[in-house]
Amino acid sequence: MLKDSLMEADAAAAPSSSLRRWEAIAAALRDDITAGRFQPGQCLPNETALAARFGVNRHTLRQAVRSLADSGFVRVVQGRGTFVRELVLDYALQRRTRLTQNLADCGEQASRELRSAQQQPAGGWAAALRLTARQKVEVLQTRATVRGRVIGLSTCAFPLPRFAGMAAAFAETGSVTESLRRFGVSDYTRARSIVSCRMPSAVEADALARPATAPVLVVDYLNVDAEGRPVEAGMTLFASDAVQLSVVPDDFAGE
Repeated sequence: MLKDSLMEADAAAAPSSSLRRWEAIAAALRDDITAGRFQPGQCLPNETALAARFGVNRHTLRQAVRSLADSGFVRVVQGRGTFVRELVLDYALQRRTRLTQNLADCGEQASRELRSAQQQPAGGWAAALRLTARQKVEVLQTRATVRGRVIGLSTCAFPLPRFAGMAAAFAETGSVTESLRRFGVSDYTRARSIVSCRMPSAVEADALARPATAPVLVVDYLNVDAEGRPVEAGMTLFASDAVQLSVVPDDFAGE
C-alpha cells in the first residue's frame, strides 16, 4: 500500500524538465514529507530502494538527500540511515503576519479547518475591536495542520455587521486573508501581538492532539485594515514542540 501511494505521489508531482534530476528527486521526497507520507523521526528507505524508485545512481540520489539535509527536512546518521526531522516551524511575528506565507518560507503547507462558528456579544473582544460589550461579533474556531500534525488552534472574532458571513467565507477558502479580501479588505497589518506560555485545558490539549502536560505558546493579536480599523482580534495556541516564534523587522534582509 505504501509503495502504491508513493508511486501515485511521484506521478502527481512530475518534475519540470527544467529541474536537474537530483533537484526533482529532492522535490518529490520533500512532497512525501510535507504530505505526511514519511512521518517525523521515520527512517527513509535505504539508498538502494530509493535509487530503484527514481531510476538513478546513488551519486544522484545522495545529491538529493544532501539538499534535503541542508534545508532541514532530514538528518543523516552515519551507519543508521536518513531520518525525517521533527517538525519545528519558525513562525515570524511581523507587521504582516500570514500563516500561509510563514509556512511557505519554511517549505511547508498547512490545511486549515473551521471547527465552529457563532455570532455573540463582543464581551471580552469589545475593547480590542472598538465595540461596546453588547455589539455582536462573529467568532471562528479554526485548526491548522501540517504534515498531518496539528500545530495551532485559533479563536478569532470579527466585528459585525461588517463581516457577517465570515464563517462561510473561511469554510470555502480556508484562509483569513482570502476571506477578508471578499469583504473588501485587500490588506491588513498586525497592530499587536502578545506572547505568553501556559498549560492547555483538557479541551485544548485534545484539540491539539497533545498531552495536557505539554505547554502551549499563546499569541493574542489584533489586525487592522489600511485605515487602522480593527478587522480581527484573536488568540492562537501553538504546540510548543512544533513551533518557535520569532520577531523580525519587516525590512530585515539578513547578512
